[in-house]
Amino acid sequence: IGWLAPGLRSNDDDGIAADVAAFLESLSVREVRPERNGARVGAFVLLDQPVDRAAFRELSQRKYRGRYTISVDDAQPRNPKCAGTLCPRLGGPSRYCRGWNIRGHAAWNWGCPFAHPADQRPTADAEVLLETVCRSSAKFDEIQTELHRTMPRAHITQIQRARNAALERMYEERRAFLYSKQGFAVEKELWHGTSVDALPTLLQHGLQPPADSMASDACPVSGNKGLCTTLCGTDCAHCTQAHTWGRCHMYGLGVYLADSAQKSHQYVRGARGSVHSMLVCRVCLGNPYLIEGNLLSGSAMHDLCACQDPSEYLESLAEDWGVANGHDSYYVKGQSGSQKLGLGVQNSEYIVFQPFQILPLYRVDYQP
Repeated sequence: IGWLAPGLRSNDDDGIAADVAAFLESLSVREVRPERNGARVGAFVLLDQPVDRAAFRELSQRKYRGRYTISVDDAQPRNPKCAGTLCPRLGGPSRYCRGWNIRGHAAWNWGCPFAHPADQRPTADAEVLLETVCRSSAKFDEIQTELHRTMPRAHITQIQRARNAALERMYEERRAFLYSKQGFAVEKELWHGTSVDALPTLLQHGLQPPADSMASDACPVSGNKGLCTTLCGTDCAHCTQAHTWGRCHMYGLGVYLADSAQKSHQYVRGARGSVHSMLVCRVCLGNPYLIEGNLLSGSAMHDLCACQDPSEYLESLAEDWGVANGHDSYYVKGQSGSQKLGLGVQNSEYIVFQPFQILPLYRVDYQP
């Protein structure tokens, strides 16, 4: 349901749950999970008992706080009414739905029952132009210097500048949104390492937060690429098995980037002989949330699909979660060897959950 009263953005989750319960006064509510989108607040609600069509119709016409009309949607997983219908989020300002590749293996309110056809992506017809960066250029020297900072023996064989007008436009729109929400937007150039076979897809569509399903070897799109999560959406008939904790995605199902080339190099798969490849990306972190301490358990945050308050999963807090405007990414500060085994990281990393906050700029081919 939503959007709720704007003043609730400063309330904690219990305050929002109380407001929702008042609106649903005739129904027994089992659980309320707030959805925060900047200053807007909505909620996913799980009822103790199903409601029939007549009760749902009455509920959708009920006045919020006795005065206002708000949206009340049937959010049951795999809702047959939504099957084959284009997801409204794809036509909205963000042009993105996190549920396109989330089946909801770990939580009842994750996933999306609508259709997310590939030809409706804003990057569906995007063309990627790769321009070789001259070895004598300042940019080549800058990237090489940054690579040698943590990989001094690495030899660059080629750097290519990726140009993708559609992706650049989506990045600028997302950056403008975060700036208007926060009043500022932190940006960095960071490294990303992954399967080399996946790079053409990433350069066209951007770096997508991972699915909650495994890549099936039988899948012609995601199979046999050394991936632990599928590249496919929830419409794939092959990639249906739940992706579970395997000492991966410690801070949620987001895109992981690093300011250390050596750290990202550890995740490169499918090298062509001795030549490996990584991406250098411009990343809009918005207002990042700082994580300095250790996790309570290695898998504590693994199933998170969005940037949300992680305080219940951490041994200690470096800062309080910003309730009013939230945060737009995680900055996990490396502990340089003082971290507990499996509960923290040695080198810093950054986690982003919205693909258009990341713009892949350079493909760097190198011999480590």
